[in-house]
Amino acid sequence: MSSPRHLEGILQSGIGDMNEYGLGMTGKPTPPQEGERRYTEILANSDGATELDEVLTSELPVVDIAQLTTQVGMPAISLSSRLSLSVVDGTRPHYIKKIQRIRLKPISEQQNLNSAVENGKTSSDTQGYLSLAFDIIKSSGIYALGAFASPLVSLVLTPFLTHHLSIAGYGGLAVLYTIIDLVTVITQLGLSPAFFRAYNGDYDSSHDRLGVLSASLIVLSLVSIPIAIAIMIAAPWLSEFFFKDPSFTGSVRLTALIIILENLTVPGLSWLRAEKRALLYSALSIANLVLILGTTIVLVGVLHMGVNGALLAKGVGFAAIVFCTLPIMLILLSRRKSLHLRPDIVRNMLLFGVPTIFADMASWVLRLSDRFLLSHFGSLAQTASYSVAYTLGAVLSPLILAPFGLTWIPVMYAIAKREDAAYIFQLVFRWYSYILFFATFALSLLSTVVLKLLFPPAYHSAEPLIPIITLSTMFIGVYYIFMIGVYIRRKTIFEFLFLLIAASVNLLLNIFFIPHFGAMGAAVSTLIAYTILVLVSYIVNQKIYRIRFEIGLFIIRLFVGVALYVGGSLLAHSQKPLLSWSISICALIFYGIFLMFLGGLSAKRLKKIFWYVKEILSKSGKKTYA
Repeated sequence: MSSPRHLEGILQSGIGDMNEYGLGMTGKPTPPQEGERRYTEILANSDGATELDEVLTSELPVVDIAQLTTQVGMPAISLSSRLSLSVVDGTRPHYIKKIQRIRLKPISEQQNLNSAVENGKTSSDTQGYLSLAFDIIKSSGIYALGAFASPLVSLVLTPFLTHHLSIAGYGGLAVLYTIIDLVTVITQLGLSPAFFRAYNGDYDSSHDRLGVLSASLIVLSLVSIPIAIAIMIAAPWLSEFFFKDPSFTGSVRLTALIIILENLTVPGLSWLRAEKRALLYSALSIANLVLILGTTIVLVGVLHMGVNGALLAKGVGFAAIVFCTLPIMLILLSRRKSLHLRPDIVRNMLLFGVPTIFADMASWVLRLSDRFLLSHFGSLAQTASYSVAYTLGAVLSPLILAPFGLTWIPVMYAIAKREDAAYIFQLVFRWYSYILFFATFALSLLSTVVLKLLFPPAYHSAEPLIPIITLSTMFIGVYYIFMIGVYIRRKTIFEFLFLLIAASVNLLLNIFFIPHFGAMGAAVSTLIAYTILVLVSYIVNQKIYRIRFEIGLFIIRLFVGVALYVGGSLLAHSQKPLLSWSISICALIFYGIFLMFLGGLSAKRLKKIFWYVKEILSKSGKKTYA
C-alpha cells in the first residue's frame, strides 16, 4: 500500500477508508421479533458461554474485506479522515435489553469488578481475554494474507528499479508518485467513502443504488478528464517547476493519464466491495499487482524505457481494472436506464465526501510531502535514497498495522459495551505495544540487511534512516489505540485536528531541517511529527474516555529498545559480518526477553497460553471439517 504511498499497497492501510460509511451494516436492521428469537436460540445453544456479553460480541456486525474501501494503489494505512471508525452508533435495540436480564452467572460474581481487576482474574476471565486476543490475532492473520501481496511486489520492484534507473531517475519517479497521490485525493472528491455511505446506508432500492454507481462514474469522469488534459498541456512548465529539467515532460503527461485511470477504478472497485464480491475484488487486485510487476520488468528491464516505463506499467495495472469493470457497469446502467446524474444523490455524496479531502490533504502532507521538499531543497538523489529508506522502514505497516487495524474496528465497539472495557483496552494496548516494539526492532535490523544485499551501493547511505522511519511507523500503530475515545464518543472532528497539527509540524520542520541535513532532516521531522500526533491524541482521548495505558512502562520499553538498538549498532558497525550479525541478533533476543519479563510472561504462563491456543485451533479444525 513504489515507496511513496507506502509502495502503493492496499496499505493501508492504510487501515483504509473507515469513516461512518456503514461498515458492517449491509441492510435493514433485524426486526425485533426475529432478533429476539435469534438471540434466544444462541443463548440456548451456547455451551461454553459464561455471560451474555460473550454471546452479544459474537453477533456484532463483522466487516467483510469486500466492504473495506482501501483502493488498489492507495495506502493501506492512511492517516486521514477515512480512518474514522464511528460506524457504530452505540445504540442497543430493545430486544437486546430484554435478553440482558438473562444471566448464566450469579449477579454477585459480577459485583466489585474493579477489585477483581486489581487483585487478579479468575480462570474463566483469563480464558475470556485469551479468547478475545486469539480472535484478534486470527482475524489479523486472515487480513494479512491479502495485505502481503502488495508489499511483496513492491519489495521486488523497488530494488529492481534502483538497479535499472539512475538515482536521479528513481528520485523523480518518487516525486511523480507523490503528485499522483495528491491529485487523486483532490479529484476523487471523497467519493470512495461517500459511495459506501450512500450505497449501504442511505439508499435501499436497486434503482437508487444504481444511481449512486452512476453518479460516482460520471462525476469522477467529469472532474478527472479536464484536469488531466490541463496537466498534459502544462507538462513542460510543470517539468521545469518540479524538476528543473524539461526531460520529465513526457513523464508528467503519463502521470496525468495514470490519474484518470486510477480515478476510474474507484466506482468499479467500490461497487464490488459494496456488493461483497470479495473473490472478484481480490482477483482484480492481484491481477493489478501482477500486471504492474510483469510490465515493469519488461518495459524497464528489457526495453530500457526508464521512468516512463515504470509509469506505463502502473497505468497498465489500473487500465486492466477499468477494462474489467467499466463495460459491465455501463451495460448494467444502460439496461436499467440509470446512466444519468441524479442531483439528490450527487448532492448527498459530495456533502459527505468533499469535507474528507481536507483531512486527506493533511495526511498527504504528513506522509509524502517530505519527498517533494527533498527534491526542491535538496536533490533527486537524496529523494531516491530517502524513498528507499521509507519503503524498507514502513514494512511494519502492511505486515502488522494494516491487519490489526482492519480487525480492530468491530472488536473495539464490541469491547466498549462491556463493563470491564477500560481494563480490556489496557490489556490490548499492553500486548499490542509489546508486539510493536519487538517487530520494530527486528524489522529495522532486517531492513538494513535487505538494503545492503539488494540495493546498489549508492543507496547504502540511507541505512541510518531506516530505524527512524520504522519507529515513526510504529507510532502510527500506537495512535490507533490512543484514538479509542474519539471513535467511541463519535468526536471524529478531533482526528482532523490531530492530523492538521502533525502535518503542520512536519511541514515546518522539513522546511527548516532539509536544507541543512538533507534526508536525515526529513526522517527526523517525520519522527517528531508522529510523536506529537501520538502525544496530542493521548492527552485529548484521556479527557474523553479515560483508560490507564501504563504510559510509564511504555516509555521504559521504548527507551530500552532504542538504547539496545543504538548500542548494538555502534558495537557491530566496525566488526566482521558474522560477528556483526551475532551482536545484532543477541541484542534482539535480549530485548525480547526483557519485554517478556516486563510483561510478566513466565515459562509456566506461556505454556498455559500455548495449550489454550492449541485447544482453540483443534476446535476450529473440527468445526471446519464437520
